[in-house]
Amino acid sequence: MDSALFIKVAIAVAGALLWLYRKVNEAAAPAPGAMAAPPPLPRRARRGRPAAKPASAEEAEVRPPAAPHLDAANLRVTRPASARVRAEFRGVAALRRAVVAREVLGPPLCLRRPRV
Repeated sequence: MDSALFIKVAIAVAGALLWLYRKVNEAAAPAPGAMAAPPPLPRRARRGRPAAKPASAEEAEVRPPAAPHLDAANLRVTRPASARVRAEFRGVAALRRAVVAREVLGPPLCLRRPRV
């Protein structure tokens, strides 16, 4: 009975040593497809911002007024027919608030000239 146990242990030790030997050889050898890959492409560099043009004296003097005069053409707002208007934005009082807000705050940021 001792010989059967000795044979089993010897086979297990031999198997473990063979597995360890294969792992060491696989780690030392390069991967088969590693050398065939092309080198990575370089990344694109960001484009620099164009240099700001110096403002001439004529452009600095000619500027529109800060708050343009409001008339009926400026106050026209369109919306899809399917959209419902909330009660707080309906009526003469809401229009009055919108006119006062536009006079106080000026035009929307998207309609203003950029600062230099």
